[in-house]
Order: sequence, then structure tokens, then C-alpha cells
Amino acid sequence: MVNEHQIDLVVDMKKPGATGVYEISVENTGKLDGYITDITGLEETNASEPTDIQFQLLNFKEDQKIRVGEVKKFVLIVTWDEEATTIPKTSKNLTLDLTVTQYSEQHQDRPDIPEASGKIEYAIGDEVYFDPVKDQRCYSDEAWTLDDKSRTCYKWNVIKMSDSSSDTVELLLDHDLPGTTAWVSLEDYQVAGGTEEEYGTMGNNKYGPITALKHLKQGTDSWNGVVTLTSADNVTRENGIGGNYTINYEGYKARLISGQELADIAGELDWNGNTIEGLPTWTYSNMAISADASDISDNDFYEHVNYLTDSAQSSHPGSM
Repeated sequence: MVNEHQIDLVVDMKKPGATGVYEISVENTGKLDGYITDITGLEETNASEPTDIQFQLLNFKEDQKIRVGEVKKFVLIVTWDEEATTIPKTSKNLTLDLTVTQYSEQHQDRPDIPEASGKIEYAIGDEVYFDPVKDQRCYSDEAWTLDDKSRTCYKWNVIKMSDSSSDTVELLLDHDLPGTTAWVSLEDYQVAGGTEEEYGTMGNNKYGPITALKHLKQGTDSWNGVVTLTSADNVTRENGIGGNYTINYEGYKARLISGQELADIAGELDWNGNTIEGLPTWTYSNMAISADASDISDNDFYEHVNYLTDSAQSSHPGSM
């Protein structure tokens, strides 16, 4: 479906050298995201008489996404050549035709999702949709939900600034992986060399999130559209009760976010192993999507109410 919206402007120029500036607002009042695929009429009008009067449109680029409820603003500049020696005997009217296309029918190039070498500038919090299994862009209405967990199109948010010189962009999945997992289980703790007595009733974090890492590895092994981590991505964290643990991410397709990264996103300077205040909603808004928080028996809610960090929580040794 293509909707065409027409903008008619009548410009009254008083003398050579005069300039007029107009702001054009385009709002998506529909129910689906779309793209402003084209704006026509500018070149044709500039080529017509009187050619001393010219129009210039700023801020427009092809295939510009416009989400539901979003307003895009363009600036139109009208100038009368200051070198003009005659006064036009006719008026010059500009008609701009905007074509807005729903993404579900066109744009298979999926311009709202970064490619591995997209050379696009991203800001923290930017929203993208990408299928890491199929290694292709996808649409928001194809994304994973609690109602359809078989989908591998996921919503992501940018967690680190990137610029056009970067080949990659770091993204945070907006929900945890399917299935439940402990940060560290007693069984895995004992395999790592600990004892049941050391583990206690709340767990012991001195070996790190070894159970969560196994879950992460298994849940992301089928991902083809991401960079496989190397030993250069290994990290050492304080375990919260003295000493350190090192996480070997070599061969992983994804990693756990750190507490300090969350603190940086929130604007806090340090991660102290406790709750971070001021986190933007995009870091957790989809954790319990479609789930009923009032029902403590709702496993879906508890399965997706939070995600694990690779940083130990000092006040709760068995947790993130």
C-alpha cells in the first residue's frame, strides 16, 4: 500500500536576494512503520520559469524511516537570485509529492538494521531489528515475542556509540534468551572445584557466571550474523567477596553485559554490585512483554523479567 500526500506552497518574493525558509512536518498517523521513499516536484519546479527563483530541500534522504506516531521535519529554502535584473511576470508555485510506503511490502534491503559493515553512525539506545540466525535484516512485526518464541528476528538497542569509520556496532538484545538458568548452579560450582559447604544456600560467585555462560553458549551457537569473539574479548571481574574470576569468551557468538556498562548507560560512574538507578526503559522494557506481573505463577514473566550480567553482585553471591 502506498499513500501519497501532497504539499502545496505559494511563495511571495518581494525583491531579488530575498529568501524564505519553511519547515515541513510529516507525521505517520497510521498503524505501521513506513518509509518516505520519495519527494518529487522540486527539480521540475526549479527548471521552470522564472528560473531566478529556486527551491532547496534540506534533511531529506531516500528511504527515511518514519515510525508510527513519529514526525519528520524538513526545511525548504526559497531564494530569489540577487543578480536578477527583471521582475517575474508570473508566479512560481511549488508542489511537492511525498510517497510513503509501508515497509511490509517493499524495502527488502531493510535500511533500519545495521549490516556487519554498515558504515552508519549509531547513538546509544538506537533501536534496530536483526535476525542473527539468518544473518539478515528483519521487520519489527516479525520480531520474537512471548507468543511466538520460534522467531529469530530480534529487537536490539545500541549500547556503544559508533561512527561511519566503524565496521561493527555493539547491540543489547532487548530480552533474555529462552529458558531459565542460574548465574551459577551448585552442580557447576562443584565441577569447578568448589564444595557444597562453600556454595551455601545462596550460591558463591567466586568462579563467575559459569552456568549462565553455558546457557549463553548453547543459545547463540546458531547465530551466523555476528562477530565470533576471540581471546581478546576475555574479561576479568571482581567477584564481590574478594579475588577475581576471568571469563573466557573465545568462540562465543555473544557475551553478557557488564554491570559497569549498565552504569555507564545510566550515567553513573561506578558499578557497586547493587541496583543501578536511572536506567533508560529500553534496557529492560521488553523483559516481561505480554506477561502478567501480578501472577507469580507466570513462568513467562519470571523467565523474562531480567537478564544476567557478567559482574557479580556483592550483596548476593549467587547472582549477577
